[in-house]
Amino acid sequence: MPSSSITLTSRDFFVRREDVETHTLPDGSLLLYEASSGTAFPLNESGGRIWELCREPQRLDEVVDLLSADYEAPRGDLDRDAREFLAVLVAHGLLSIQSAAR
Repeated sequence: MPSSSITLTSRDFFVRREDVETHTLPDGSLLLYEASSGTAFPLNESGGRIWELCREPQRLDEVVDLLSADYEAPRGDLDRDAREFLAVLVAHGLLSIQSAAR
């Protein structure tokens, strides 16, 4: 999996690339299209929800908080799944990471 070398922290902000097109499919899932490479990325419902949450820069903890309101799953599971999925989106260049400075 391309995310293996990406380390995410709860303080990182995830920012969507503005040039990635988002298409909603009839079943409610999403298809992301990256025109520069001609690559399409299908997202299931939960992946689409995470993508939509990143419309504005979001920290990992904020994403997990919002997912907790939508899904009945242990927070640890949501954190793990969101972390893995965000790392995949970053690895594919669909999201960028902005670290919070302190």
